[in-house]
Amino acid sequence: MSDFPKWMLALAGISLLPVIISPLYLFGAQPFGTSESAFVRFLLYVATQLLWLLPLLLFFFSLDLYRRGYCRAGVLLAALSALVAAGGGILLFI
Repeated sequence: MSDFPKWMLALAGISLLPVIISPLYLFGAQPFGTSESAFVRFLLYVATQLLWLLPLLLFFFSLDLYRRGYCRAGVLLAALSALVAAGGGILLFI
């Protein structure tokens, strides 16, 4: 972790907050919509679960990009991940 500046770890660390509240996504989150089709309901459920899984994946990708020398792309991906995490948290509690 000494390869990264503290501000980058803090920015990317915001993406880990949905992991803490992931049980709420798994058991309490309402899917994005409803449908008569079981397949569409399944896809909506998967999309809802991506709200906590996607920031987790983006956390690792952003730090990997930063470590490889793509600093701007790593920071942008970490910021995008923080936005997805914040949006998922807002959608969870609405």
